[in-house]
Amino acid sequence: MVQDLVINLPKDHLKHMKVFLRRHLHRSKDVDRVILLVSPELHIDMKRLARDMIKDHGYFVITRRCVMDRYEKHDKYVPGCISPVLLSEVTKMMTSRDPVPQAGWLMFDHPCTLQEARCLQQDGILPTVTLVLIPPPPAAAKAVDTRTPARSFFQQDFEGLKLAYKATLKEVYIDSDDSPEKIVTKCSKAISAATAGAQGPGRGLHVWGAPSVYRVVLIGPRGSGRKVQASAAAKHFDIVYLHFEELFKQAELRNDEIGETLRKFGVSVRLKAEIVKRRVAQKDCIEHGWILTGYPETGEDFEQLDRMPTPPNRIIFLNTDWDVCKSRTLSRGVDWCTGREAPRGSGPRVLALQPDLEKQMDAELDAYFTENLAELRAAAGITAVEIDGNKSVDQVQVKMQAAIISAPTFNIECCSQLRNVRADELAY
Repeated sequence: MVQDLVINLPKDHLKHMKVFLRRHLHRSKDVDRVILLVSPELHIDMKRLARDMIKDHGYFVITRRCVMDRYEKHDKYVPGCISPVLLSEVTKMMTSRDPVPQAGWLMFDHPCTLQEARCLQQDGILPTVTLVLIPPPPAAAKAVDTRTPARSFFQQDFEGLKLAYKATLKEVYIDSDDSPEKIVTKCSKAISAATAGAQGPGRGLHVWGAPSVYRVVLIGPRGSGRKVQASAAAKHFDIVYLHFEELFKQAELRNDEIGETLRKFGVSVRLKAEIVKRRVAQKDCIEHGWILTGYPETGEDFEQLDRMPTPPNRIIFLNTDWDVCKSRTLSRGVDWCTGREAPRGSGPRVLALQPDLEKQMDAELDAYFTENLAELRAAAGITAVEIDGNKSVDQVQVKMQAAIISAPTFNIECCSQLRNVRADELAY
């Protein structure tokens, strides 16, 4: 820390030390990204609250005024026209500039509308917790007013933003006689509780440092059991299950630019990435999270995935032996009458999936184990967890769930993340 202070010579030494400690001593924790939503019924000095939270946590505050200052200097700015897409682009530029990604950020008056919030989410500007400051619930229910109150450009749509950020909401009750110091304390405790507490309805508990929304990539060869495990994990955590083959078939049938290109010229690395990018940017994936199988297939695919606005925060390798993958796949058949998958030999109507399936499996497994696996491990090494896929379905699923809810694994002595940690070795 002393060496870092001497090299950087910061103006605010205390703030710089807080940022340093958050960056190096708590690397197993997802950096706090906080959005404050304040009920119109409360009268709080938000600027003072933001200043106090900066002192306690070292966040960078991003205000609507700062965003608008840069927005009006943008090359695409049109006087008198406010574009939510361009506002999101400017905000993303501000949140991605060092040292904001390492220190975390706080927004208290931006975004203001549901449309702006959706644009921010699609650009990957996702809070780890959204604090909703509201008065304590009254003894008797209030009459519901369905009319939308009038508000200015710099006032937030409270109910609309609550809907947009419902996946990370944390309610904080503020009494009318609470002092500014007490409000800061309540907000700080709420952030800590959201980081270490429950994930949400139906999603179970997660540990300190786990992300608020799970975005999981499950990598394994054909026959490793990746579909079964991903489907079970998606059901357990209430996240969206995505399989690339299904996404590809849907994209190929659509009458849009991607569909026409696929039908005319076939698939490419860029098109595969666009198919996945378009799907994970949809509302259900942003709010609930997702688990993806069948993609990426190569190191180049992984680089495309990692550059997306909402990249995965969990990478899991399902390590299954060649012979096991082959035997599992060849043991499957299809009932020619119903079209459903069935075990080979289970009846006279069950046929092999494909006539030349064994040769095709040998070619796929050879490409995966000799080329693709090494590329994928190299690309995902700093975050990957490896699980033995040769065991029973239930045993693998237990390891899968533990790997998903766990915080990233770090070497405490040198504050660096361990590479390719086996799930069997983790102390859950």
